[in-house]
Amino acid sequence: MKIDPGSVVQLGLMLDSPFFRAVETSVRGAGLPYGYAITVWSTGAALLGEHGKASPAAIFLFAGGATTAYGSLKALTSNTQCAAESTLAKSPHPVRAGFVHVCVIGLAIAAALAIAQLPGDAPWFLAPLVATLVYLFGSSVEVALVEDDGDGS
Repeated sequence: MKIDPGSVVQLGLMLDSPFFRAVETSVRGAGLPYGYAITVWSTGAALLGEHGKASPAAIFLFAGGATTAYGSLKALTSNTQCAAESTLAKSPHPVRAGFVHVCVIGLAIAAALAIAQLPGDAPWFLAPLVATLVYLFGSSVEVALVEDDGDGS
């Protein structure tokens, strides 16, 4: 197969267009929230699959578990001197960052699936709590690696 050099140049110019720069900005901004949305949706699906339709109480338990995890991490880090210089989406190692992100989503879903096996209403609180903790802690690994290497931008 022969590659036309002119086509490669056209593709490069197209990818450097204002539109594709805007797409890159959108994708960069959506990375962490997108991964968390996948994690939360999958956690709910795991619970629905094991426990059936959620009662109003179970819905509040679910929201309580997720917000308890988030609030706990917010409180835990409230005395941190400053935020990391880099973000997951701005890692200078995009393949490693993507791999970490996919693995963390998988670990959070696996934790939710395991907790969903428990009887009663406790899983409605525990699964989103643990999935949130796993996702937010785990997605911070790449940023910590970048900061530790001094590669942050």
